[in-house]
Amino acid sequence: MINFKLSSIWGFVGITIGLCAFLFNYYMVPVSLPGYSVLVSPAILTLSFFSEETYFAPKMVLFMLGQFVGYFFIGTLVQLIRKLSVRIK
Repeated sequence: MINFKLSSIWGFVGITIGLCAFLFNYYMVPVSLPGYSVLVSPAILTLSFFSEETYFAPKMVLFMLGQFVGYFFIGTLVQLIRKLSVRIK
């Protein structure tokens, strides 16, 4: 059985990582954060389906939702791999 509480914790950690990376990239204009596109790749994927003319607030909600869902699936995938590796042994 998959522990959805643990996957949700991964999702909230993803939101935190994405928010910190976004705020750093937003306020530190001359400096580029190395690995930004890797850290927020779930959000970038989510936002790629919407136009640039979308207002900021809905974009931010989609950004955080994409981060949560992406990291939630990563947490679930890690749990499945762990469970399968234990069964194989």
